[in-house]
Amino acid sequence: MSIKKTALAMTIGAAVAATSFATQAEITVLKQDVQAGNPLSRLNLTVGGSIRPQFNNMNGPDGKNAYKRNGFDGGTRFRFAADYYLFDDISWVSYYELGVNIPAALDWDNHHAEGAHNTSRRMLYTGLKSDTWGTLTFGQQNSAYYDVVGAKTDIWDYDMVGQASGNGVNGDYDGSYRSRKMLKYKKTVGDADIYAAYLFNDSDYQVGKGVRYGRKGGGSLAVDYHLTDDLSWGTAWNYTRAEVRNPGSENGKTWDQTIIGSALSWTPDNWTLSFGGGWYQNFMVLNKASAQNFFAGDAWGIEYFAGYTIPVGQFALKSVQPYVMGDRIEFANGRNYQRIDNGVGISFKLDYGFRVDYEHVFTSSTDNLGDMNLVRLRYDF
Repeated sequence: MSIKKTALAMTIGAAVAATSFATQAEITVLKQDVQAGNPLSRLNLTVGGSIRPQFNNMNGPDGKNAYKRNGFDGGTRFRFAADYYLFDDISWVSYYELGVNIPAALDWDNHHAEGAHNTSRRMLYTGLKSDTWGTLTFGQQNSAYYDVVGAKTDIWDYDMVGQASGNGVNGDYDGSYRSRKMLKYKKTVGDADIYAAYLFNDSDYQVGKGVRYGRKGGGSLAVDYHLTDDLSWGTAWNYTRAEVRNPGSENGKTWDQTIIGSALSWTPDNWTLSFGGGWYQNFMVLNKASAQNFFAGDAWGIEYFAGYTIPVGQFALKSVQPYVMGDRIEFANGRNYQRIDNGVGISFKLDYGFRVDYEHVFTSSTDNLGDMNLVRLRYDF
């Protein structure tokens, strides 16, 4: 065990030391400077990432999440983006984001979930971008729903409890979050960003040891309207058709899933204010062992955040942001369940891309979940 701890410390230490003098921004490996007869001059290549050790301490029993008290990976990821100029105002763009679970990669016992993967593909897509015609991309990428609704309240750590992107069977498959095999189009018209997406048929997703969920198709429509420079209002609709079946049995069922949501984001001066909510039909899982009763009929959820950034600029401390936040998720039918979270937090933004977040969340739920204390250490480059 001591060897594994030493290896983890050396890995994190080396990563921090190698980038300790970098600023908190994407690193440009190749800068686009188009020159005749030089194909490489058309390429803009950037890399970035975020290392996120974290500690979660829930009051009462944690069950299978007890490892989080010991320290775990809170979402380390590395990003690679390319923009290749073709002609006129058209570019070929590609993006890859790799998630890395450092304790799992080092086989550090009691610091990761049982069976956790060392790495995961968070996003991988490619497409064409034009200021005139818009952007068309295909692959695994943020859904239109998340872009205009979910992202507005996905700005603290213990969040995404009340929104569609954090619920459902799996956001990578059901179209609510980082959707696989998705064709997405975005076009800015006046003060509005307009989105349309098509979800292709996808491979089955095994839900634990129970049934299998298979997406057969779907689509999204969304609009993000910029009322002012610091106020935006997003509304989105997503439809997914899926088949849920029991392994080795013909006892399956086709489900029509619909989510609709809306969110506001307002950032006047040093304030960050956001509020969003949605209605989720045949979306929240009710019974993982039954294809016929897999989803509850209807549910709804809301999330809010209010924070104020205080500039400091001394002693390696750039700013401090105290904030309040909360969410609520409730089944309208199919199951008697609700969860309400309200909390306070503070974020310290330091020089060289370092950041420390602390949150305390008070939870009231049908299944008597405990309150949460968490600390997240973060290094962005």
